[in-house]
Amino acid sequence: MKNIFQSLEWEQFKLKTGYAKSYWVEDVLVLQKKLPLGFSMLYSPMVDESTQYTVHSSQYAVHSTQYTVRSTQFNERIRKIGRENNAIFYRLELNIPKTADCGLRTADYIKSFEEMQPEHTLILDLTKSEDEILAQMKPKGRYNIKVAARNNLTIEKSAAPGKALDDFYRLYSTTGQRHKITFRAMKYFESLLEILGKSGYAELFTIYLNESSKLKVESSKPLASAIILYSGTKAIYLYGASSDEDKNLMAPYQLHFEIIKEAKAQGCAEYDFFGIAPEDAPDHPWAGVTRFKKQFGGEERQIAGSYDLIFKPVMYQLFKIAEKIRRK
Repeated sequence: MKNIFQSLEWEQFKLKTGYAKSYWVEDVLVLQKKLPLGFSMLYSPMVDESTQYTVHSSQYAVHSTQYTVRSTQFNERIRKIGRENNAIFYRLELNIPKTADCGLRTADYIKSFEEMQPEHTLILDLTKSEDEILAQMKPKGRYNIKVAARNNLTIEKSAAPGKALDDFYRLYSTTGQRHKITFRAMKYFESLLEILGKSGYAELFTIYLNESSKLKVESSKPLASAIILYSGTKAIYLYGASSDEDKNLMAPYQLHFEIIKEAKAQGCAEYDFFGIAPEDAPDHPWAGVTRFKKQFGGEERQIAGSYDLIFKPVMYQLFKIAEKIRRK
């Protein structure tokens, strides 16, 4: 399976959810997003070894572990697109391993002041047996999976908008309101499933508590939900939400363990928890969810991340200041 972030399906999805134009330059997807005052930015998401613009292309070379851009044709084409769209900068996101001396080694690019996607992540090896996967988990993770298995919980999956997405969005939006953080509109997730779910690149998993009333009429109460993206040999935990109620049932643990088993059955080699707090950042906004994710074990990784090619230096500095204020 291909890199979903560099695919026609991802292009279609992003054009429907906030980006205005798209281009393909040497097999790399370039998205254009409008900014205030008639400006714009360009962005290539999660470029990895599966695209031409990589260490495997004859136009690029690796010196030790440093990735060095050798083609000026790519940058010239990007600059031309930038002029056509009054772009302030172009952001190239590299989904390649970060090492001590790894980076985009060229005078044209600088390291981005912010990331579009998480730099730090947690990867679970799905090539191991189910027993081996359980054995490498934290003891609390294994225990909570067993606790959840004793409760009357069921898991449903869907690849299209419907009741399950309604349930997910109620959990998701309630979580955003509770923590006073911005969250995406329902239409974003409808488009995600309509485009990526239809193509087999996304699934929505929801775990329910089966409740019985005195009249013995069963009803299902959603406790946790997760949107999983399939990219290459990875299953990626893209979005998630959980209820503030019935936490003693440990539903999210059973949900993710079932997703892990499903991904393994589908031939995925890795389960990517997609975003954890850095080790040296205990006050990071993701610290809480990071503790949850680490109960499943896995290996922490860091990607090279984003680099910017600047077209308008003064406007770039103003944009940088505005973004920092917006994100406070």
